[in-house]
Amino acid sequence: MTQVIVIGGGLAGLAGAVALADAGLQVELYERRPILGGRATSFIHPSSGERVDNCQHVLLGCCVNLVDFYTRLGVAEHIDFHEDIPFIDESSRVSVIGPSALPPPLHLLPSFLRLKTMGIRDKLSIVRNVIGMIRHVAKLQRTGYPSVAPASSASPTTPAAPASAAPASVAPASVASRGAEPSPVTMAAWFDAHGATKRAVEAFWKPFLISALNDEMDDIDADYGIGTAVRAMLLNRSGYEVGLPAVPLGDLYAPCIDYIEQRGGRVLFNRGVTGISVHDGKVASISLQDGSSVEAGAYLSALPFDVLCRLLPKSQASDPYFSMLDGLSVSPITAVHVWFDRPVTELGYAAVIGRRIQWIFNQSSRHAGAFSADNGGAYLGLVVSASDDWMKTPRQVIIDQAMEDLESLLPAVRQAKLLKAIVVKEGRATFAPRPGCDALRPGPSSPLPNFSIAGDWVQTGWPATMESAVRSGYQAAEVLLRTRGVRTPILKPDLPAEGLMKWVTGLRGF
Repeated sequence: MTQVIVIGGGLAGLAGAVALADAGLQVELYERRPILGGRATSFIHPSSGERVDNCQHVLLGCCVNLVDFYTRLGVAEHIDFHEDIPFIDESSRVSVIGPSALPPPLHLLPSFLRLKTMGIRDKLSIVRNVIGMIRHVAKLQRTGYPSVAPASSASPTTPAAPASAAPASVAPASVASRGAEPSPVTMAAWFDAHGATKRAVEAFWKPFLISALNDEMDDIDADYGIGTAVRAMLLNRSGYEVGLPAVPLGDLYAPCIDYIEQRGGRVLFNRGVTGISVHDGKVASISLQDGSSVEAGAYLSALPFDVLCRLLPKSQASDPYFSMLDGLSVSPITAVHVWFDRPVTELGYAAVIGRRIQWIFNQSSRHAGAFSADNGGAYLGLVVSASDDWMKTPRQVIIDQAMEDLESLLPAVRQAKLLKAIVVKEGRATFAPRPGCDALRPGPSSPLPNFSIAGDWVQTGWPATMESAVRSGYQAAEVLLRTRGVRTPILKPDLPAEGLMKWVTGLRGF
């Protein structure tokens, strides 16, 4: 009998499968599609035959477990990290955030003060906000802020760190376990209460937080926003650095197949799961779309939360561990891919201020193909997070609106010929980080002792990111290994606090 069956070939499932295979277990991974990667994957463009990422995915320097996953697979060299982050405003002015010799949290301050996108009043409001965020985190640390929320199914809102959890972090806590003085309900409310100017929010906080958390300021839990800002921009000198894949996303996951097979396992495509059977309080088997069923000693589910609940027996789905998932909601992301007959910008990527599109990624400089910079063409990937308004908008209208934004931002676009454009809508891209949602995120240990749970929506201390997905896979693997008496840590500790942050917040590690 197979030792572990992993359900789902997205990042969470792949991370769990790779970690379990590394630990010497025989793993079979079942994926319903013919490709790996889940929502962060590539596809073949039908007319050009080029491989296209469904959406531009980036990582930050603080994504240590994602980097560890890529390192295991031998593909970390295909991630290019950048120290400079360009911002382009409504007047096409480009400003750059970058490092200095100052210690954290001051390392980005000189470049921040040089930004052309805001006035001095706006910059002063951001400085006050940053100080408020550091104080917020320090206060929560002093009141026993948990490093990671529930790992036990006994009480979904009771903090319990996994065996390899790092020291106390600035991760969001469940509502029931927040400090004595909880944050305001939403990020927008927190900014209002802390004197953020409208321009500071529009030109600085929105490009970062909406992209990182995939929701609007009025809907983001303040603890998520503050934790993300501190972790990425303030705690460690390299936490903010932007990592861009230099190859199509699918190339990053392809080595998983050989990796698992060389360790005695299998990866099976086009094998969707249609049901999960439970007997005597354990998962007994899973049913497949071809009518067959398979068994294993243990199971790791990396399914979306709503799909998981549909596959479980009704009696099991009513358990509080699973039924609380009904309270989670989702938020969409839209990507627009455009190809031109000539180069239109020298920027490798840029955050966009005051337009519908939020980020521009110049794929011409990274991906080879007919429209690469070497061949005289241009290929841009445009991203809009929290794109609810575009979900029911016709694709041509979206393309027209995106082109209107590009023409106003990049003058060269007006002289270029648009050769083709495609729109990719991910209606269920991430769970929505709404106020109180953290209490609805379960830990990796389910009520079924041979069934662990992974997914970026599982309680990882992170919002719905690729890092969260990998963390969840590692956590779920640790749970299954512990049932076998193996307590080898898999989850990597977060970046440590550096510089002034070590004593300003009292944080020694993340």
